Amino acid sequence: MTVQEAINRLDAEFQETPLGFTVETALQARLLELLRAEVGTTIQVRGGYNTADATGYKRKYLDRIAKPQSISSVQPEVNFGMSGDGNRSLDIAILEPRHETEYDDLEYLPEVDSPRVTVRLIDGSKYFSAASVKHAIELKYIKNVDVAGAKFERNNIDEWPHFSADLVKLGDLSNAESRHLIVVSNKNPFQQGEVDSRSTAKAQRRYERVEEECEKRAVELTEIHPRE
Repeated sequence: MTVQEAINRLDAEFQETPLGFTVETALQARLLELLRAEVGTTIQVRGGYNTADATGYKRKYLDRIAKPQSISSVQPEVNFGMSGDGNRSLDIAILEPRHETEYDDLEYLPEVDSPRVTVRLIDGSKYFSAASVKHAIELKYIKNVDVAGAKFERNNIDEWPHFSADLVKLGDLSNAESRHLIVVSNKNPFQQGEVDSRSTAKAQRRYERVEEECEKRAVELTEIHPRE
């Protein structure tokens, strides 16, 4: 199974039991389960930090969790980059060990055999190497069409509610093998003959603008919505 096939499976399950996916976290949990079962592998990871990153009593805690260990390559809520860079957390990432990463010059790094994934530890926060993100996935659940479609006439994506941060961080991961934006909505933007034509028009505009921006960034867009 590929990443896209797992996403398609999620789509099929949503069509069959939409009440089983009433919040975004339910979609994330199910996709995580599918990917771990069908795509994930066991990888070696280690933590690392600079002395300035460890305040006082937290040094012992960091030493304990930094030790080399094995985890699934499929992880939720993966922070990458550095704090202060804005929203840099992926809903799901599939990680790939590397021989070299941007964190190889940290002051404290346990010795491990290459390749591996290195996680930078800053007090209680953990930042995965961006170079280790092989597949990046963001999910967006739209419940209010008016809110989601209200500002898509604007050319500056920073003014787009709900989507701008996801598009920017997926676009920044240009070295990843694949990047996916999954948009789930209770409104079918392609449905014809509905009384609420204004709502349908907003849903269509939202879809078209997001599709355009995804194409610019080579991000794969999947739209999940009721089709009946």
